[in-house]
Amino acid sequence: MSLSKSSAPSTVRSVFRFVFSRNASTSSPTPTPARIQIKVPSAEQGHFQYSRNWSRDPRFVKVAIQKGDTPYQFLVRRLGHAYEVYPLFFLTGAWFALFLSATYWSFGKAEIWLDRSHTTAPWDWERLRDNYWKLPTVAFDMDGRTRKRCEIMEQLQDEMLEAAKKRGTR
Repeated sequence: MSLSKSSAPSTVRSVFRFVFSRNASTSSPTPTPARIQIKVPSAEQGHFQYSRNWSRDPRFVKVAIQKGDTPYQFLVRRLGHAYEVYPLFFLTGAWFALFLSATYWSFGKAEIWLDRSHTTAPWDWERLRDNYWKLPTVAFDMDGRTRKRCEIMEQLQDEMLEAAKKRGTR
């Protein structure tokens, strides 16, 4: 027993009719003008016609994208005569370029573990011994002071590694 008073075929038919009539309106390229227009006083000159902005309405065909419809157009539509914004765009671009370069540089450091194929960490001495002096340490190293091997430190690290293996902590 059904709680609805209408029969199933008529319900399906009415839903189909509603969907069909709703989607049938998409074929018109432009909406009809407003039925009620404001009467312009006869003393006034010029053209006046009220219509709504239908550029984003999915029921109508897109004739042309209006200024400000897309995010890009919204940001740059006034650049032709808004010269005071140019330095802000330049500074934003320069900041973004510096941000990307700093990010790229920092991923070359030993502290970031992206490659998980090794069981030892990148800062482990067994893995770091042969290339620790090649990794970036400071942003500006004009004369290569940080790009030299430190023999005394290597000797000390090797001895510490051997002692840790003897203790069983490695």
